[in-house]
Amino acid sequence: MGSVTRSDGLDYWRNKLFANIIFYLFPLGLTVLIASAFVVYSLNIWFLTIAYIAFGLVITIIALFRGLKITHRKYLFMTLIYSVATILIFFMGELGAGLTYLFGATVFSLLILPAKAGVLTIFINIFICLIQAAFIHNQLVDYPLRESHQVASWLAISVNSILLSIVAVVFMPKLFSGLQETIEVQKDLKQNLLNHQDELENSLKEKNILLAEIHHRVKNNLAVISGMLQIQSFKETDDRIQKKLLDSTLRIKSMANIHEQLYQSNSFSNMDFDSGLRNLVHTILETLDNHSKIEPEFNIEPINLNINQAVPCCLIVNEVLTNSIKHAFTDKQSGLISINLHKNRQHITLKIMDNGVGFTENTEQQNQDSLGMVLIQTLAQQLEAEYEYRSRESENGVLFNLTFKLIDISDDHLS
Repeated sequence: MGSVTRSDGLDYWRNKLFANIIFYLFPLGLTVLIASAFVVYSLNIWFLTIAYIAFGLVITIIALFRGLKITHRKYLFMTLIYSVATILIFFMGELGAGLTYLFGATVFSLLILPAKAGVLTIFINIFICLIQAAFIHNQLVDYPLRESHQVASWLAISVNSILLSIVAVVFMPKLFSGLQETIEVQKDLKQNLLNHQDELENSLKEKNILLAEIHHRVKNNLAVISGMLQIQSFKETDDRIQKKLLDSTLRIKSMANIHEQLYQSNSFSNMDFDSGLRNLVHTILETLDNHSKIEPEFNIEPINLNINQAVPCCLIVNEVLTNSIKHAFTDKQSGLISINLHKNRQHITLKIMDNGVGFTENTEQQNQDSLGMVLIQTLAQQLEAEYEYRSRESENGVLFNLTFKLIDISDDHLS
């Protein structure tokens, strides 16, 4: 095949075609030549016998000799075709296949060599036909077709082969030129696509770096704000104001936790909500120290949420957990909060339970009017979720159950 590759276009396909020709010519050509050599040998035509043996050796060299470059193989192949054509014309004249081989030489040259080689074969074909005409005129070869005007008869027959060769030389290069132009256009298109791909990949890397930096800075800023609020709450003497500052601190930490998750992940639109939920619960328990030993219990599945669903969901969890820690275990030394997260097809179910004192009529009325409950209602509407928040029926404690549909980021219309 030489050193050309598929991207080189027509030269590659010329070499590939020639390789296929040699692949089939070697066994078939040797079979025909051996049979022909036996026939002419039995007829005592020694010159043709030697010629057929020589042709067989040439085909073997073209196909098997490693030291030849593919260009040399091509020209040796063309020499073989012309040798066969010349011998057939000399011995059989218009009755043989010599003229067919002349036309075949033109076609093969156009297929495996540059177009200029096809033009050269026209002159070689004309020269061979004129030599044969001179042999006929000088009676060096037999011409049994006509007794008179033998030269004119030969030229009239051979000119048909010449005309066919000229037609091939005129039109086949146009076809190949069109194919080459198509190959070049596709090659340029492929290169342009590769260039655009590189540009898009570089642009994507820059945007990912920018998004990572944005999430990192937002997380840091929220951490600063929550830290300032927490310090302010520690210095506040009014218990009511101190609790409100701590509530705001936890809400901000919940949002900061999401940005931290996105910053550490490979995706800036989706987060591992299961791991984020664990981190959020531990953060809330560490921040709200009510002197009770509260243990979290997790039963959660790996789930990814887009940021538009993760933020309101985390804020809801923050409100529910904060309420449980503050009010469920006031008279108890220890407690258990169970967090369950499951996915059923495209629906997410989040269930939070505690084993605290549960709701009383007074606390239920107070909760309905609290900022936390208003936030839960608003955020549930944003998620288009259904929820229930009530005392457990068979055991002590409170049950919060939230169900919403998982939405892909491409289809997400939440804000």
